[in-house]
Amino acid sequence: MKSSQISASRIVSVLCVLLMPAVLSAHHSTNANFTQEIISVEGVIERVRFVNPHASVLIKNTDTEGNETFWLIESGARTTLERQGVTLEHLEIGSKITATGRKGRRENTMYLQKIIYEDGLEFIPQPELN
Repeated sequence: MKSSQISASRIVSVLCVLLMPAVLSAHHSTNANFTQEIISVEGVIERVRFVNPHASVLIKNTDTEGNETFWLIESGARTTLERQGVTLEHLEIGSKITATGRKGRRENTMYLQKIIYEDGLEFIPQPELN
């Protein structure tokens, strides 16, 4: 019996080592997708994805000529935001906002640092990161 226990233990150890890269690559850092440059974009909230591993907001920016550009703004995980008291009411569709955050490496993307609403109210989803 002792040799079968050792064999089972070795099999489990080998499986753990083989599966480690898959587990480690399951989550990605925001540093790979976003620069350190801070930008601000005005727009209207079109869609909200309040999910894990990253919540996101899609806003529509309209320039002075009437051209529309959609911006994807990522934030922390839903569970992290909920622990800080953030709910969907903070991200109401149709709200006019100015979003500030780290510019994305992909066009029209940003990692959210704060939102300023039309009435001047500020919303900072993850204050410990600012």
